[in-house]
Amino acid sequence: MATAAAAGTVVLVDAALAPYEHPDLRWLVRKHVLAVLQEFPTLSPSVDTYTSDDGASTVLLNARGLLAVSPALPPVLLTVWLPREYPYRPPLVYAFPAAPSASLVPDHPFVDHRTGRVHRTLPYLEDWAVPRSSLAGLVRSLVAALRTCHPLTATFGFADATTARATPVEEERRRMHAVLVDELASRLGRDAAAFSGGVDRDIHALSSLQAGLRARGDAMGRAVRGLEEERMRLERAVTASLTHRGQLLAWLRTASRAPDPGAALAPHAAAGDAPRWLESKASELAADDAMDALGHALENGELSFQEYIKRVKVLSREQFFHCYAASTSMNT
Repeated sequence: MATAAAAGTVVLVDAALAPYEHPDLRWLVRKHVLAVLQEFPTLSPSVDTYTSDDGASTVLLNARGLLAVSPALPPVLLTVWLPREYPYRPPLVYAFPAAPSASLVPDHPFVDHRTGRVHRTLPYLEDWAVPRSSLAGLVRSLVAALRTCHPLTATFGFADATTARATPVEEERRRMHAVLVDELASRLGRDAAAFSGGVDRDIHALSSLQAGLRARGDAMGRAVRGLEEERMRLERAVTASLTHRGQLLAWLRTASRAPDPGAALAPHAAAGDAPRWLESKASELAADDAMDALGHALENGELSFQEYIKRVKVLSREQFFHCYAASTSMNT
């Protein structure tokens, strides 16, 4: 039964909040309404027409019911209206006598005795701010204020006949009990307000921390994307280098292919300084073999590219001199 009643309350609140402003904050308004109804079960939600001081009428969600200030003081009939701009605009609060024999005190610091409107002089209404303020906190603050300065001039006749015949000891016991209950309620209200303030501060701190972490996450995401692009660029550069290396090795194999010694010797065997020519030609072919060995070493990874170029330059210079010596020896 309680679950069904709670579900009905949620449906009523959601339907009443449909025309309200700030639709993205309806969840917060629903949370405030359900929290005040849970903490003060004598209040109940309803949807009625509110008429402002200038005569304009608006259908608003409200919570009304008897509000017990303390066991020693009579309750008041409380109505809390939620304007369309809630929660950025504070609620409209009214307090009325619950019995015909009672009336509102003139010149009350918080309640207008003509209309029952709770003034903005109530500290909680004066300091209303989102998301720190809530309906439950407002009602708790109103209970504490009315306990200190009650707005009614007369009390209910709800005490039974045995109260009039109570002994002084019982009366003192009841009075002490009421004082202790009021003190306990006041302390609980202060503790709840302090706890709520601490929770709000923690929420603000965590929100700031969340924003900082989100900014760091975005920066790290950009850095990771930059590193990924750099990795792809390096992969393309390595692929291009390997392609050039293959072309260079193919050229080296073609350029360093040694000629047939017999074919090279045949045209020159009958003329010139044959021994010197043979020695120079042998040295030239040996340089070819050395460069071919260096090419194989480069392919196998036994030799770096810089070292390979350095040695090939030396061998090419020596090969040039041997080739020149061979050509000049055959002309002598």
